[in-house]
Amino acid sequence: MSWRLRSECETMRIAIIGCGRAAQQHVEAIALAGRESVVAARIAAVVDPDETRASDFARKTGAAVRTCAEALDDPLIDCVSICTPPDAHADLAIAALRAGKGVLIEKPVTRTAVELDAILAVAEATGKPSMAMLQHRGRIPAAALDKVWTNDSCAAIEVTRLRASHHYLSEAWRHDPNRSGGGHVAHLAVHYIDLACQLLGTPTAVVGLAECRDAPHIDTRAALAVRFGGGALMTVLASAHPAPHSERLHVVDGERALFVTNMSTKYCDGRVEHLQPASTPDLRALVYRELWAALRGEAAPDRYSIARARGVTTVLEAVRKLAATESGS
Repeated sequence: MSWRLRSECETMRIAIIGCGRAAQQHVEAIALAGRESVVAARIAAVVDPDETRASDFARKTGAAVRTCAEALDDPLIDCVSICTPPDAHADLAIAALRAGKGVLIEKPVTRTAVELDAILAVAEATGKPSMAMLQHRGRIPAAALDKVWTNDSCAAIEVTRLRASHHYLSEAWRHDPNRSGGGHVAHLAVHYIDLACQLLGTPTAVVGLAECRDAPHIDTRAALAVRFGGGALMTVLASAHPAPHSERLHVVDGERALFVTNMSTKYCDGRVEHLQPASTPDLRALVYRELWAALRGEAAPDRYSIARARGVTTVLEAVRKLAATESGS
């Protein structure tokens, strides 16, 4: 395969673009993945327009501070982890792929299906892996993914998780929908919507209501009804306002059922299968292990491929339109 590393015994070198909170989570995931992998890996470069933040992050990781151009021009860097605000994801991913790097993109992967298609086209042309840090996909049993869910399927999602108003106002990009890609749904409910789409496919209709209490166009509550191409139906209730913390997905199809919460996964299809709980850092490490396998030419990206982000991207685009309508534009 064209994305094979220079040598299977060499250390994989990673550039992290964006040195905020998400980048720190990637550092932890890389360390965890390395403990259970034959691949040696190290963070070779960090990139951030804020020189102070980049320097602090470089000291913590032992990496060099580089410009984006320097990192992409470096032939020794194998892959790029994109941890910037969402508005930069597509351009950075396309540039990295064209530079011969694999890419791993934080969620939400893209703001629009057009951006997603642009990345996929370049990935196909270059033969480089493009993957999404939608790590909760690792909580779905293989049996639930392998068997088709019928048009009688119904799903319900509930994500109530408090985020105070100052969170959305803490950085300029968080309250700019063109940069952030949205609010509560795009950054917290995104994982459970993505899980549902792995089973049910791409939505053909998304309707409902969105409330933007803390900043215009930034949803903090949403109630949605979703129809999928195969006929499956789903409801989504999401709120960043004060309420008991709840994160759950329930999918039913006849006698089959999948129930995922932030604490456990249960799958029923004739018998009940309980999955061993995995921590979020461990789930992120699984994403890196799949990326490394792709770079070594062992297997193409599968569970964490960004090609599988089309469904959730469709929902996020619809929510952003609902939020714009609620905000009066």
